[in-house]
Amino acid sequence: MLIWLPPSEGKNAPVQGPSLDVHTLSRSGLTEDRRQVLSILSSLGDGPDAAAVLKVGGRIDLSVNTVLDCAPCAPASSLFTGVLYEAIEQSAPGAWASDGASHISIFSGLFGVLSPSDVIPDHRLAMGVSLPELGVLSTWWAPRLDETLSAEASEHIIIDGRSGPYRAACKAPWARVWELRVEREADGKRSVISHDAKRWRGAITGLLLASDGYQAEETSAAEKALEEAAYSLSLGDAKGHEHRVTDVEYGPEKQTKKGGSTRTVTLVTH
Repeated sequence: MLIWLPPSEGKNAPVQGPSLDVHTLSRSGLTEDRRQVLSILSSLGDGPDAAAVLKVGGRIDLSVNTVLDCAPCAPASSLFTGVLYEAIEQSAPGAWASDGASHISIFSGLFGVLSPSDVIPDHRLAMGVSLPELGVLSTWWAPRLDETLSAEASEHIIIDGRSGPYRAACKAPWARVWELRVEREADGKRSVISHDAKRWRGAITGLLLASDGYQAEETSAAEKALEEAAYSLSLGDAKGHEHRVTDVEYGPEKQTKKGGSTRTVTLVTH
């Protein structure tokens, strides 16, 4: 299986490291596209106009976007922070050093898609932003990522932990996409959780890497790997309550016109 993740707004900005060399990033076919986005983002500057385009508050430091070519870089797996990435490390320390890390792709408004080992600088750019000359990035990246990823991901099971715009940037109709959802059940009622869903997705990812569950290719093996990871987890919330997965629900596989399929996998927690 392959695991597709979003980036995070929070980043652990490196204080030292090599400068960005876009030619060394994985999926070299995206090099010129990446250079184009980098150039436009850098030209926005870090003032109020840039904040308006990037849809961030005036207090957000955008100076990182003006030094992309000379700022110190670090692997994407250590640059991105936030609850999803913290949960990966907490559930499986050292997971990024495992062979399974090569099965993970991290989607990015700036770079399109990255491997965890790709060395990149701190930056601020979400996939849902509309950049001058390019328009909404998820729409702009879509055909480019489709062409790049179809060869490597076609017919594989993809555990999709992405959210809205990042999912729109590559819907992968040529692959078997299992969208990972999380719902909480209380007093007989279901509710969708968002912030904590990232933690569950991160923890599941970490355990799949640590257990070699990522090697599963057939439906039954992939389901077993997901269930073993899910049922072994216990996550605490802000109020100190522990939550566990009580059920893993599989939706039907809906065939696409390009030979793939879509399916929802719902973790039901209490």
